[in-house]
Amino acid sequence: MSIFSDERVEVIAERIYKELIKKGLIKPDTKLFQLKTEVKKAYVKFYRINEDIDRMVKKQIASMSSPKAEGSQEYKVLYEKLFLAEWKKQ
Repeated sequence: MSIFSDERVEVIAERIYKELIKKGLIKPDTKLFQLKTEVKKAYVKFYRINEDIDRMVKKQIASMSSPKAEGSQEYKVLYEKLFLAEWKKQ
């Protein structure tokens, strides 16, 4: 997962803001700053969850009786399978 810069998160927040106003889900007088703050919090939480799952999955693979070589096709397939399974648990 890539880390977004503050500027990138702000651009995403502004797009979300415009879409929410366009769809009538928030009032036009809603403070953009409040929305940016919430988007940043959500992104940080999402990123941390992904980091935790990444560590957990890598640890699971390493502890297998016949661990796969990191970077191999088998490793990638197994990693994705385990990552998605853990993500669904969250």
